[in-house]
Amino acid sequence: MDATEIAHGRLEGADSPYLFIWDIDGTLTQAPGVGRAVMEQVFRELFGIANALEGIPMAGSLDSVIVGTAFDRLGLDRRRLPEYWTRYCARLEEALAADPTARTTPNIEAVLAELDADPRAYNVLGTGNIERGAWIKLRRFGLDRFFEVGGFGDVPQERWRVIETAVRRAEARYGVAFVPERITVIGDTPRDIEAGKRLGVRTVAVATGPYDVDALAACRPDAVLPSFAVEWRPALFGSET
Repeated sequence: MDATEIAHGRLEGADSPYLFIWDIDGTLTQAPGVGRAVMEQVFRELFGIANALEGIPMAGSLDSVIVGTAFDRLGLDRRRLPEYWTRYCARLEEALAADPTARTTPNIEAVLAELDADPRAYNVLGTGNIERGAWIKLRRFGLDRFFEVGGFGDVPQERWRVIETAVRRAEARYGVAFVPERITVIGDTPRDIEAGKRLGVRTVAVATGPYDVDALAACRPDAVLPSFAVEWRPALFGSET
């Protein structure tokens, strides 16, 4: 739905709007190990370095932080980062196309379609992926049609800043002032939950990534789902479904 359609119809008669901020890896899509494997591949191709990311945590982190940490640890020239990311995006597209196990998380396409048709709801991204990489991943599964803007991991920063950027861009794009109690961060790692809590917005954790329900529940999100294949509306909309 484009901005003109929103401005001239979507908000008419709608309740106070909801903003849903979605992580990608482990939340919308599942391609375990592909991102890390591609990053490692590019270090080998450009610099002849194997196991460049060894010991660097990835779950819930930002691409720019992961790769920047490796560059600094290995003494590489950061002026080559643009070259690195161009190669990474090309290899990522190839790897996802060739991976028969890559898939969307259970029922997520139906969830996004229902929210997209709901005049109260807006879907945006809040991901640690660099923006180009994020769109490559979404296009692989046809999920890009549900999103227009978001916050991304191109610049090293705290993850909550990515979410803050997603809110700001959503408000600019849609001409809506979202209130904190109607903003929900949805992700599969403790870092997603921490980011939402830092901004004072709602958080929904989903155990379709590397953390199980108990581990996510220990972070005290507003709701935890084993996946979006179960009844999900109360988690996203609270008592106002």
